[in-house]
Amino acid sequence: MFRALAGRDFRYYFFGQVVSLIGTWVQQVALSWISYSITGSAFILGLVAFSGQIPMLVATPLGGVLADRFSKRNILLWTQVVEMAVAAVLSVIAWQQGFSPWILIAASVVLGISGAIEMPSRQAYITELIHERNLLSNAIALNSLTFNAARLLGPAIAGFTLAVFNEPACFAINAISYVAAIYTLLTIHPEKSGRHRKAGSLMEAWAYLREFAPARWLVTTVAVTSICVSPFMTFMPVYAKDIFKGGPDLLGILLGASGSGALAAALYLANRRSVAGLGNRITLGCLVGGVASAAFAYNPLLTLALPLLFVSGGAFIMIVTSCNILLQTLVPGHLRGRVMALYTMSFIGMLPIGSLVYGSLAHHIGSVKPVFVIAGVLSAGYGYVLVKVMPDLRRISQQALHTDTLT
Repeated sequence: MFRALAGRDFRYYFFGQVVSLIGTWVQQVALSWISYSITGSAFILGLVAFSGQIPMLVATPLGGVLADRFSKRNILLWTQVVEMAVAAVLSVIAWQQGFSPWILIAASVVLGISGAIEMPSRQAYITELIHERNLLSNAIALNSLTFNAARLLGPAIAGFTLAVFNEPACFAINAISYVAAIYTLLTIHPEKSGRHRKAGSLMEAWAYLREFAPARWLVTTVAVTSICVSPFMTFMPVYAKDIFKGGPDLLGILLGASGSGALAAALYLANRRSVAGLGNRITLGCLVGGVASAAFAYNPLLTLALPLLFVSGGAFIMIVTSCNILLQTLVPGHLRGRVMALYTMSFIGMLPIGSLVYGSLAHHIGSVKPVFVIAGVLSAGYGYVLVKVMPDLRRISQQALHTDTLT
């Protein structure tokens, strides 16, 4: 399961990212809790989420071009420094009780821009840390594991910190966590990849997706899945506070249940030794995730909500990580940064659209529950479409891998 950690560089990167991402999730939970606590508005909650996620849709292409032209490690270092500074500033503002919706939105925008520049390099950097091709899928799954371990631990730590201490402590924890990421990046000396760095535009990546159907469907699948999972990412504070009558500790439990499912899916994928069968897992994830979303919508029982969140979290990560593994297996090295930028746009960049649309729907309907049903129907419907097209996509992918033209 952890065979890729045998390499020193990837091992250092892995543990540095675990610590940093835990801090990021602690801050994210604190931001969403503060947003809903000071406004009581599901629309403002969606707007703050939109503000942090929309740069992923707008600025990620720039991040992809930079990733293919410059040192990915240096890009990661500078973005981590920016995000650490924002966390420190938010801690001071929280200490002074100076939060307003506009401050939350502004901070989310800055973090979103930094993340948009960072994410393509983060996704493509793994190929420079792994020197044996047969370990690449394991390394990508373990990279997903870092995100999901943080997704499990971060909300739990945030709920405890909010309940026992206060909001400033959450932001301070995040600021300190960046020290681990920055230190490990400074100690890594990855394989030189200058041979892939050349002037190129994002249009080359778009052309690749147009010409190669499997890659196009993988990116589309991630986009649809992100829109479908958006209610879970945006409206958990509403369920914690208004539906299940709890506080920040319950919010941490709800997010932790989803994170547990995501962690289980990441562990499963890390244990696999080949990409065979991942297409079926993607299709199943869409179908099961859609059913879980619709079932969660009007469920009044916390004891049932937790397993449903576990299933939805697992389905989401099963889809996006499987798509990541297949893309990085298929994509040519000189296009990897830009194609992964499009993947990031689909993965995170579509969340703001879902947040804004679902937030507006919830505001006009007067309830967040129907949006979970809508998202579930969309996910299950898309899964049905995948069932129909998957045989052709599998055949084209196998031909490409067999001829070894896409290495």
